[in-house]
Amino acid sequence: MAILLSLAAAASLSAVPPLQAAVEEAIRDEIEFGIDATIDQDIGRYMETVPADYRIVEEDGTITDRDTLRARQLQAWAIIPRTNSLAIEVTRVEVGCEGACATVWTDQRWDRQMIGRDGSSEHNVVTTQRHVEGWEARDARWIQVSIDELGGTVTVDGQPYG
Repeated sequence: MAILLSLAAAASLSAVPPLQAAVEEAIRDEIEFGIDATIDQDIGRYMETVPADYRIVEEDGTITDRDTLRARQLQAWAIIPRTNSLAIEVTRVEVGCEGACATVWTDQRWDRQMIGRDGSSEHNVVTTQRHVEGWEARDARWIQVSIDELGGTVTVDGQPYG
């Protein structure tokens, strides 16, 4: 029985087209790169993954460009003394644009310590979030160009927040 399951698993893996497999692997590598940069709070590595033309129109109409993103990320990290764990699972990838773009579904779980509003207390904050992300191949690497949040949860010290 185990041999049949192994053969079935091998057959299903070989059914993934080579382009699909290559794109998935490259995007997973970029996601891991971003996770490592976030855990280490390394703004240089973090910003490597942000394209020069990064521009988001926020819900209130303001523009977030690359410099604004950098400043916001440093501000966020200032109240995060450490990340306990950060995992992003790629649950689905649809390759398009003849292999030059992809839509990626992810599930994220980020467990971290954060400084409280009083400036001294420390709290355990865990967020989960599902995303649909747009990715493009640019200059020999894959870059996330859009992200839509599909919903998630927040707990502070084990209690639901919000």
